[in-house]
Amino acid sequence: MEDEDPASGGSPAASPPGTPEGTWERGGRSLNSAALAGLLGVGVIYFYGQSFVVTIAVLATTGREAFAGQTEGLFKHLITIAELTKTPIRVCLIVTQFAFMLLPTLWLIRRWHTADVRSYIRLRRCSPSQLALAVCAIAFLFPVNIVVSEFFESRLNIPEKLLRINETLFTASGAGELAFVILAIAVTPAICEEILFRGYVQRTLERTIGWKSVVVVGILFGLYHMQPLGLLTLSGLGLVFGYFYYASNSLLPGMAAHFTNNLLVVVWLYIVKTDALGSFHLTTGAFTLLASIALPSAALSLYLFHRVSTKPQTPAG
Repeated sequence: MEDEDPASGGSPAASPPGTPEGTWERGGRSLNSAALAGLLGVGVIYFYGQSFVVTIAVLATTGREAFAGQTEGLFKHLITIAELTKTPIRVCLIVTQFAFMLLPTLWLIRRWHTADVRSYIRLRRCSPSQLALAVCAIAFLFPVNIVVSEFFESRLNIPEKLLRINETLFTASGAGELAFVILAIAVTPAICEEILFRGYVQRTLERTIGWKSVVVVGILFGLYHMQPLGLLTLSGLGLVFGYFYYASNSLLPGMAAHFTNNLLVVVWLYIVKTDALGSFHLTTGAFTLLASIALPSAALSLYLFHRVSTKPQTPAG
């Protein structure tokens, strides 16, 4: 049976691949193996490709200073290097995500599965209400994620200087830099990561294990970022992005939600860094209260998204 497109009022949409034109499909191999092998293969290409490009960029920017011992202290030296290299590293993030993540994923789909890549990854329209509710749900979850992250940071006594180094890449000091950071940290991952994780890996696993693909890929999404402190929140976000994809039959709500989450992170760090709101500051208690109010709002947004979305029960395949 063909998948139905909720945005088109339940009319049948092509369930790719319509014909087993790809080499993996023609060979009748395991789709689960294709999803995991594809994720691993693209991950290796991306990791080593990005590491090489970033290393060259860092050396070209700092020379031997990046590895030279400093009398000013390790943390201060690392912060200095992070400030010097943040712009070339951001450029590298944009270039490598498109070159080493997006392009290999699209090639793999075309080679292994079908030439109709757009249909396979479900890059199709969805309803405005689905987009709006996806954005609202993630926006309401943002303060909750902040509280959870700060809880783990305080319990594990993470040094403030170490957190500052980690945040350098995401923090802008002016409006022009803010726009560039949004492009690198919000726009690029919303496109490239969603096409890899939801458009390919979840789509392929869904053909055999249905809704369980949301859980599997959500956890893999959290592990992929290799951030132990953020594993819980990142996996949670991965589950939500995956649900949007599964329920709407479209890549767009997850992309919009992914962009919104990363945008809020960048804007929040910008506000904290530049004191853009003047003397306005949220205390820990006030932020916790805000999160307790936002959580039911996020749950309501997710419920409404579920109500406006339909997912036909179709056999695997």
